[in-house]
Amino acid sequence: MKPTKKQADLISKAYNLGKVKSLKPIAGGWVNYNYLLETSRGKFVVRILGSRIKKETKMRLTNEFKILEYLHKNNFPYEIPYPIKNNEGKYLTEKSKQLFWVYHYLEGSPIKDYDDATIKSIAKALATYHQYVENVKINDNRKVDSLTKTYKKYKKMRMLKPDTPANKLVLENLGFFEESLKKIKKIKFDTKQVQIHYDFHKGNLLFDKKKVVGIIDFERFLYAPRILDITQLIKCTYKKDKKVFMERVNFIIKEYDKINPLTKREKGLILPMLARDNCRMFERFYELIRGSQHKKIHEGDLSCLKWTIDVQKLVMGAMR
Repeated sequence: MKPTKKQADLISKAYNLGKVKSLKPIAGGWVNYNYLLETSRGKFVVRILGSRIKKETKMRLTNEFKILEYLHKNNFPYEIPYPIKNNEGKYLTEKSKQLFWVYHYLEGSPIKDYDDATIKSIAKALATYHQYVENVKINDNRKVDSLTKTYKKYKKMRMLKPDTPANKLVLENLGFFEESLKKIKKIKFDTKQVQIHYDFHKGNLLFDKKKVVGIIDFERFLYAPRILDITQLIKCTYKKDKKVFMERVNFIIKEYDKINPLTKREKGLILPMLARDNCRMFERFYELIRGSQHKKIHEGDLSCLKWTIDVQKLVMGAMR
């Protein structure tokens, strides 16, 4: 879906970016498509929406821009994809039934793996982000998914036939997830809420060696308990060994707590919150498998399914 030279010129003209030199795709992205646009005025990222244009999509983007604008105006200490306004004074442009927006290219490097120094920097960045967005007001009715539908989906998942590797994996672990759900269903996660990032991992961060210097991909933001963001970081950095896993859990909590103190109740709810989110994610794979109509499931989805199962076993073992 790479834009043509003519389209690249139109994008540059719409945002007054200068003469186009090159346009190259940026690897990654499951829903949206990113391109590096180099012009006579510098480097820019063009973010083209891969989903259909709906009212909800535009509203969600408007709210994402509000968060980015708030961070920018309040001197957030990390680089962010702050959108550039087009010639009409708007961030979002629609042409040929496509939505796109543009921001200055952010300097920084990816990292291959997590170590203590890197995790410490990530925990600090996450805690700082939560401090800054405490007072952001967004009109958004989306909430953390209810587990009521998850129960129903689990029952339907029992009807799967063990005729694919993914189906077998789901059926082998379904009972375990049903038991997990029973243990956490009555827990109330009524703790401090903010506009969480909900995708805070090394793939959405920019580094200078092992230090976080930038944060990108705010599109999954959600008003939810801030500990949900912490659980996502734990999940992304987990180690299969139970002892090492808990050492890392405690390390992340400790480093976050230094910057943005957590209550005793919040600390106690972090593992149950991770268990809850894993139950929801396991159910999501039912939808993916059902949609595949018994065709081979995407290898990335299968890996994520295995990852969710592995993490859940560690979490439930630690909660005993």
